[in-house]
Amino acid sequence: MKSWKSSRNPADEKPDPVNEREKLIGLGKRSISKSYYPELKNRLDELEQFRALLDRVNDAIFVVDADTGITLDISGSTATMLGCDAEMLVGKSFKSVLPEHIQRYAANLFHNETKTLSLETSFSQPEFPDKPPVPVELTIQLVTFQGSRRAIIVARDISERKINEERLKKSHAQLEIRVRERTRELNRANQAKSEFLAIVSHELRTPLTSILGFAKINRKKLVNKIFPFVTPDAPPHVHKEMERVKRNLDIITSEGNRLTALINDVLDLAKLEANKVEFNFAPINPQEFIHRSVEATASLFKESNLALLLELEPNLPTVNGDLDRLIQVMVNLISNGVKFTPRGSLTCRARRLDNNVRISITDTGIGMPQSTLDTIFEKFTQVQEGSSDRPRGTGLGLSICRHIINGHRGHIWAESHPDKGSKFIFTLPIADSRK
Repeated sequence: MKSWKSSRNPADEKPDPVNEREKLIGLGKRSISKSYYPELKNRLDELEQFRALLDRVNDAIFVVDADTGITLDISGSTATMLGCDAEMLVGKSFKSVLPEHIQRYAANLFHNETKTLSLETSFSQPEFPDKPPVPVELTIQLVTFQGSRRAIIVARDISERKINEERLKKSHAQLEIRVRERTRELNRANQAKSEFLAIVSHELRTPLTSILGFAKINRKKLVNKIFPFVTPDAPPHVHKEMERVKRNLDIITSEGNRLTALINDVLDLAKLEANKVEFNFAPINPQEFIHRSVEATASLFKESNLALLLELEPNLPTVNGDLDRLIQVMVNLISNGVKFTPRGSLTCRARRLDNNVRISITDTGIGMPQSTLDTIFEKFTQVQEGSSDRPRGTGLGLSICRHIINGHRGHIWAESHPDKGSKFIFTLPIADSRK
């Protein structure tokens, strides 16, 4: 009986990579030599493990010949990112995956003085040219390996970031549109408000003038023409009614004057906000409008028993200003100081500071909290609004002062502490600095 022999040719057997590697390093059963290299095996295992881990990272990694631009190796998520096998990338020019406007300058990426280069670009997909490119962030590191220059390129997919940036950009654009629309609405509303206040103020001024005029006339006639005929022995209630009538007429006059001041302030502010006030600029010595303002408010100091101190630097430079409007600012600031200073003094100082004249009104009054300083120049804002014994005012004076000083290209602000007085300061450019 013949023994059966296999007709299979050993040459047809496909070699096992692991066995082949072991034969080469002397570990297999049919090794060429019996020299054992366990350390070499460990290192090879570590390299294979490292490569396996490297292929699992989210970034695409290219090894490119820096002189020729040919891709030598890929790892990481390169194949997934570009939607193709390694065979389509290795051995091909790296610039083939770059957009056309970058391809022309691809050689510059590998020939620059900077060893590390970062940029944002995009990758095309070789097998799917119609698909949109993948936005990536590239980091290119140039190294020398065995005498050859290599470029290690790490590409990170930033599609999600680009989507978020685009969404944020659209949101900003929509927000800007809404802000512009809202600003237009507020401007229209503010203009309508100003026009309404101006019209109402004009309509109120005429009858108010008549009311004040007749109140003064009636009081004068009562006191001079009628009351003298009331005999001293008249009933007591008659004399009481006479005093009451005089007092009522005085109240009408006082409140009418206060309302007139409010109307004038509203009209002034409406014109200033609408830029309808024309300033009559002319060279002015600051001492001129300061002294005239002091004269205009002299009666306030007599009534309040406060002292007014002047500390004016000699030979102050001239400023370009509207004399009447600057007097209006000074009178307003001095009047405010008197209102909120029960005792003590007010000090007016003026000196040159660089290209400006700096003028301040300092009082020893009740002062203001720091939180008030941010809003004190807003319309209808008054100090200590909760105080019942606070001097009454329109709350428009400081806002008018700010508009006037801004119209003179100056600045105005306040410094204060509760119970330590307040200081209002404004600056005006000297005449030469405005040219």
